Amino acid sequence: MKKRKKILFCTEASFLPTGYSVYSKEVMSRLHRMPEFEVAELACYIDENNPSIPSVPWKIYPNQPLQNGPDWGTYQSSPSFQFGEYKFNSVLLDFMPDFVVDIRDWWMIEFEARSPFRELFHWSIMPTVDAFPQNPQWVSTYASANAVFTYSEFGRDTLLEQCDDMKYKGIASPCASENFKPITNKVQHKEAMGITGDVFLIGTVMRNQKRKLYPDLFRVFRKFLDETKSTNTYLYCHTCYPDVGWDIPRLLQEFDLTDRVLFTYKCNLCHEIQPNFFKDSFTFCKKCGKFSSHMAGINNKVEENDFCKIYNLFDIYIQYANSEGFGMPQLEAAQCGIPIMSVEYSAMESVINNIKGIALKPLALNRECETGCYRAIPNNADTVEKLIELYSNADTLPAIGAKIRENTLAHYNWDKTAHVWAQHFYETKTLDHTQTWLSPPQIFTPDPALPPQDISATDQTNYLFERVLGKPQWIGNFLWKRTVRDLTYQRMVESTHRDFYFNESHNITSSGTAASQPFNIEKAYKSFCDLRESFNMWEQTRHENIVRREL
Repeated sequence: MKKRKKILFCTEASFLPTGYSVYSKEVMSRLHRMPEFEVAELACYIDENNPSIPSVPWKIYPNQPLQNGPDWGTYQSSPSFQFGEYKFNSVLLDFMPDFVVDIRDWWMIEFEARSPFRELFHWSIMPTVDAFPQNPQWVSTYASANAVFTYSEFGRDTLLEQCDDMKYKGIASPCASENFKPITNKVQHKEAMGITGDVFLIGTVMRNQKRKLYPDLFRVFRKFLDETKSTNTYLYCHTCYPDVGWDIPRLLQEFDLTDRVLFTYKCNLCHEIQPNFFKDSFTFCKKCGKFSSHMAGINNKVEENDFCKIYNLFDIYIQYANSEGFGMPQLEAAQCGIPIMSVEYSAMESVINNIKGIALKPLALNRECETGCYRAIPNNADTVEKLIELYSNADTLPAIGAKIRENTLAHYNWDKTAHVWAQHFYETKTLDHTQTWLSPPQIFTPDPALPPQDISATDQTNYLFERVLGKPQWIGNFLWKRTVRDLTYQRMVESTHRDFYFNESHNITSSGTAASQPFNIEKAYKSFCDLRESFNMWEQTRHENIVRREL
């Protein structure tokens, strides 16, 4: 019998209501049904006591230790631990995957590139590419993967423009569930949800993050109301407060919109979803009559069938962000037959062009200091004009929405997306485990001597990689480039973990400057010895694992 190929997905947890989680669930569920594959999941945001674990049909490895348990302090000691590094190497040794798959942001996946077991698995990634250009460190990491996919045409073009040797495989777009579909009578549906049938709703589904442009959206809506004098138009924002983004109450007051913007509340007792004006994080449930209705969000998730109800309240859907890795709500709303408006930049540009929605051209692109990426500045005046035009021709909206739904179904399909991954796994040759996970351990003893002082910084760095770390194949990667730079200038930015760098913005002092410190060949040598020691420890653990399996 032919051995099944083993695929480990690194996810937030496939049952959580995030975009990454939904994508992982849809693809993994299809691969799981294929006899050629064995799938498992490293679930980064849950612990072993999560009640949803038994419902997952494949092997799941919780990443988190129990809160306030003996390992909680260690878990919190490194930023990358929450993204999976805490359990990653241990999971590798237990599952022994042929493929490791990750579809998240760079800072969520970079630890996989520096695993001591990196050469033992095929690393297939689909990183979030939400802006141009991508940080050089990110691109360097992506280029080290065995296979790279993208969410969108924008992501593809961005990576290929920046890197000639990217092992690019294709687009594996997210999609919307087939359960997202139009309702037959929108007026009745609105009234059933507690909204007068003749109310005109401009809606959005966006988390409250800084890149989601809620201040601009509120400004646009205020201008729309002032120009149309409409008394029956409301903005519906499915978002949460508090969160990591904007001060929603202040924005409502600033634009005098406290009684014109609706939000989703969900009762913690009866689980009823209820559109409501902002009532702080908690308010009274209209059904229970108790102070039990909480603004919906990641910690008070709305189920798929309720999301469908929300989308079908909208007369127009708008995605107003300075950038998106994809923006799945656009497709979910489109499949509900809602006319879609999106800022024409990043993956939003790909989506809106593919489904023939209404493109909102940016006024300009602004270069972000922290990342060096361009972010879109929307043309608010143009957006107002287009909203007024659609509102003035409201009788045409159902036909526009129906055509957009047709285009969406033709272009985006979960079966098609899963097939892209399956085809990749089918076609990629894998080695027998005797050549990978069950191969003899690679213990390397660092050269006891420091690199010569009278050679160049480049030659000293080569010495460290070849004779101290024992990773000559890493020469030329981003760590190598940074080491050359730091040895040249005798300064280094403080790193987060074993001298592998996050973005320098992660190391900003209270004065707003990068936290740097003196650096020399002695410090470089010690850090590379420490890293090699860690690698050797894991190789010894792998050897012990082999022995246990043989017994």
